[in-house]
Amino acid sequence: MIKALLKYSISSLLAIGLLYWAFSKSDLHWADIYQSALTANYQWIIVSIVIALISHLLRALRWEQLLGAMHYSPGTTRTFSAVLIGYFANFIVPRMGEVSRCGSLQKTANIPFEKSFGTVITERIVDLLGLAVLVGLTFIVEWKPIQQFLFPNFHLPPTIMLAGIAAGGITFLGLIWILRDRFLVRWQHFAATNKVGKLLQGWFVGILSIKEVENPSKFILYTILIWVAYFANTYTLLLAFPISSSLSLSAGLTVLVMGTFGMATPTQGGIGAYHSLVASALSFYLIPLKDATILATFFHGTQMATILLFGGLSFIITFFLPQKNAGIES
Repeated sequence: MIKALLKYSISSLLAIGLLYWAFSKSDLHWADIYQSALTANYQWIIVSIVIALISHLLRALRWEQLLGAMHYSPGTTRTFSAVLIGYFANFIVPRMGEVSRCGSLQKTANIPFEKSFGTVITERIVDLLGLAVLVGLTFIVEWKPIQQFLFPNFHLPPTIMLAGIAAGGITFLGLIWILRDRFLVRWQHFAATNKVGKLLQGWFVGILSIKEVENPSKFILYTILIWVAYFANTYTLLLAFPISSSLSLSAGLTVLVMGTFGMATPTQGGIGAYHSLVASALSFYLIPLKDATILATFFHGTQMATILLFGGLSFIITFFLPQKNAGIES
């Protein structure tokens, strides 16, 4: 209890500190945010909220595929509610979203926590790969200005160093492959005799569920559409304000990447870090820092309000959903 309270206090202080730093360095006041809100095009904001909900629905549908690979079928209502509850929890306690999602399905669909948690880890790995592709794409389309702005003195390491790193990585993977049978035997003994091993084994079953997905092309399509929806959500928010409405699609891509990194920080819903990173990205496109911070605050506030509203409703709905036996492992 004390450890959890300490962890929550540290993340809260970090969020407050980052938010204060973002506001103070731009000389921003709440009255400035109110004045900017009066200039917003709320039709675009409503569109962005709808797109955000669609992205969460797509995530729920993709999650259903991973659960289905383990012969569990909770239904879209339960998975969609669980996804929204997970986002809601992240705005309350950092890193509680994954736990809350799986706890919700355990309650409403009788799916073992460790199995569903394994599928969430798989999702995070896939999302990380998607983010890596997005970062790479951003650097390709915006490399020259980004390099001049962030890495003015950057030079590639010598070729021999890169070759040495590559050779070391290949050698390491080769050793793992050669000794794989020994590792497997030891792992099976550990998983059969140790409580932690059994828990990890459940996680791995969930993680490896991606191999058994019935329709891999649909899984890939959902993954692409999720990122497309994230981008569309970001760009429609840019269109909602006169000062950012003329920014290019590539600028929207940069803002999305920086915002994703901000949301990943260990604070409630990325508070503070999101504001600083998105404001920096917008100022990179010659938007004054004060205005950029206002936009970042409004973007984050829109997302936060959406999640708190629909996540809270989903939490209430779960109390009225009858428990379903989602399936039995075959």
